[in-house]
Amino acid sequence: MCMQCVVLNPKTEVMTGKKYRFCIVGAGRMGAKWAQVIFGNQRTRLALLIDPHRLVAAKLAKQYQAASAPSLSAKILRAHAIDAVIIAVPHKYLFANGAIALRTGVHTFIEKPGARTAPEMRTLMQLAKKSRVKLMIGFNYRFFDAIQKVKHIVDSGKIGEISFIRIRHGHPGRPGYEKEWRMNRALSGGGVLMDQGTHVIDLVNWFLPGADCKVSGAIGTTFWKSNVEDNAALLMRTKSGQLAQLHVSITQWKPLFSFEMYGTKGYCIVDGLGGKYGGDGTFTIGTLRKGQRVSERKAKCAIDPDDSFYNELVVFIDSI
Repeated sequence: MCMQCVVLNPKTEVMTGKKYRFCIVGAGRMGAKWAQVIFGNQRTRLALLIDPHRLVAAKLAKQYQAASAPSLSAKILRAHAIDAVIIAVPHKYLFANGAIALRTGVHTFIEKPGARTAPEMRTLMQLAKKSRVKLMIGFNYRFFDAIQKVKHIVDSGKIGEISFIRIRHGHPGRPGYEKEWRMNRALSGGGVLMDQGTHVIDLVNWFLPGADCKVSGAIGTTFWKSNVEDNAALLMRTKSGQLAQLHVSITQWKPLFSFEMYGTKGYCIVDGLGGKYGGDGTFTIGTLRKGQRVSERKAKCAIDPDDSFYNELVVFIDSI
């Protein structure tokens, strides 16, 4: 899995070398988003789109001059000379489709959380290793401009060693949200913790790589009538004493993304990622001076969420 810090302008990337033929599994909202992203990258072409809803798949495929089919198989991947697959379906179907692609020997990108269970995820990792292909999970929050700026500053040592991370993230859902697949345990494997929760846990793992964390927490269903949680709170502690405090919610009636990281020499704060993520993308860096006085400066970050997907695709292609 290749997930390095990148600072890119994805929409002006120069065409070099091979043009990769992509298959997308899933013609829903995320599938349509990935079709747009693949179309916008000069090194990629959408060659095949898979979805059991034939008319939906055919309509989206026609828009990008691609073929369509109702189900994924090794035969169809080989017939269309597919180099890489993007899987963007409800969680229940991530593992089965990922396993087909990996066993076929095709580089595979799976939208988060990658699978519904840890054993499923371990199996996919083993298949990728056996087939000697790349497996990447879609944690696009890493690729937002603001988060990239935090990563750059942390890696530069400007705020010293990380002491604690605090992330609050939530949105209000929408009318009828309890009837959507994300709130159905059989399809999703869990509620907000399997959705936004995996994003914020991934950010902690990225900034504290290799940390052996002890985790405690609580989940609750407070508003949405469902068999999964609509709120989750976690406390993570590394062996060296670093802390991460996380809260994700689907009862956050005003969208919120608040990311705070404090180190021994200063801190970084991200107030929102823009749009449905809340806030205006204000980035704050504070540095300690003599006597623990703080020097602080603020900047605005790019808040187009599409850029995070373009950057993510570039890293996936580069890893291949």
